[in-house]
Amino acid sequence: MNLIKLKTHCDFWELTPERPITDFDCGDSDLNDFFNRDALLFQRQRLGQTFNHCLKDTDKIVCAFSLSADSLKTVLMPGSRIKKIKELIPREKALQSYPAILIGRLGVSVEFAGRGIGLQLLDTIKVYCDMNFPFLVRFLVVDAYNKDNVIAFYQKGDFSFVFSTEQQEIENLRKRVNENEILNTRQMFFDMERGNK
Repeated sequence: MNLIKLKTHCDFWELTPERPITDFDCGDSDLNDFFNRDALLFQRQRLGQTFNHCLKDTDKIVCAFSLSADSLKTVLMPGSRIKKIKELIPREKALQSYPAILIGRLGVSVEFAGRGIGLQLLDTIKVYCDMNFPFLVRFLVVDAYNKDNVIAFYQKGDFSFVFSTEQQEIENLRKRVNENEILNTRQMFFDMERGNK
């Protein structure tokens, strides 16, 4: 199977004690540890929900992700970034923070990498949130690893930077980094309403 279509070839599962993730490998040890060891505890503590897609014929996990409640806080942003966030929101509805869902973890099995599954998964997450939380979530947010390939992936999925530069993000969030050090993650967002236009 060259291109796996998640809707056609996979079943969608919520993580439960009866259906745990135990042997998932996306090539990132931190993500693997979370999905294989910590995800159920995370759920029991009401910190988020984990999901996965597995092949219908073998139950092999193709990809997994977790979602948590969050918000996009415009009160921390400079004026130019607030304007970008609020482009489609009527002025009289301006808030200091907007409801968001955090994509806390996202991984594609190394066995299925390079087949376009990651972008399909982002689309699945957008549809899932739109169907299940249509009036509760305006934005999807992610703390993307600050690596060129990860940033490019989310940009292909129509995510934008919350802060236009790393320096702006450091200053506004008061993150402590050494002079020559880069941020480990960059905050990015997707406007669910723009996705429906």
